[in-house]
Amino acid sequence: MILLLAASLSLDALAIAVAYALRSTRIPLVSKLVVCGISIIYFGVAVWLGGAISGFFSPETAKIVGIAMMACICLWTLFQVLFGTKKASLGKQVIRDPMLCDIDQSQSISPFEAIFLGTALSVDSISVGIGYSLLGPVSLFAPLAVGFFQLGFLCLGGWIGQRFVALQTKQTGRLQLISIAVMFVLILVRICD
Repeated sequence: MILLLAASLSLDALAIAVAYALRSTRIPLVSKLVVCGISIIYFGVAVWLGGAISGFFSPETAKIVGIAMMACICLWTLFQVLFGTKKASLGKQVIRDPMLCDIDQSQSISPFEAIFLGTALSVDSISVGIGYSLLGPVSLFAPLAVGFFQLGFLCLGGWIGQRFVALQTKQTGRLQLISIAVMFVLILVRICD
């Protein structure tokens, strides 16, 4: 289940990497590792915070709060995909215009610029990490899995973008729908535990 969660949280990295590659902007390995590290930190802190919050509730109440929180995140993301919003989040702005993180316009993401990219890619993982940890104990492997999926999807997205220039970044809505579906499956599995 952790691998499904990590994959669903990392689909934006795939879309962003494709967008960068289509615009001939490189994300060197060091910068990808910075994004990976930031993802690990954000998700790890979120899981820790969720665990700390769960101490204030009975296990049953914490599970209900976690399910409600994850469901709200899924519904809000679905609403944004279906109806759009007037104000796009930083992550969506980066997906629409990946050059926002290429501050010096060098067509290469430096490690410093990767901090901004990693933060944009990790925004969703904060609320999901808190909500998921309220559902029950989360493996210490989970933050590492999220980071490594970010790294893997950044590499895969770069490869896809270089190979298939015809692929457009408009596919991000479909990737978000897949992410929502995976999170709903995880919620159902946790409910049945």
